[in-house]
Amino acid sequence: MPRSKKRKHHHEFHAPANAEKSQKNKSAVPAGIVFFTLVGIGIAFFAAGSDPLWLGVGALAGAAGGYFFGKQVDKSFSKK
Repeated sequence: MPRSKKRKHHHEFHAPANAEKSQKNKSAVPAGIVFFTLVGIGIAFFAAGSDPLWLGVGALAGAAGGYFFGKQVDKSFSKK
């Protein structure tokens, strides 16, 4: 359909090309840390009982594993 030359033209907003995209709450790292910490505590509980030392070791090992798992998930989903 032809456009009227008398009407005011609408201009679309285009973000600057060098503007960074916001990545609010799009990281899998915190979720991975929490999940794997709970799994590590559960494994330590069933393996060594309710000894606080081994529960702490299991929690730290799970948190480390969750951190690396979350980073890998972020890395794989950031590829286009």
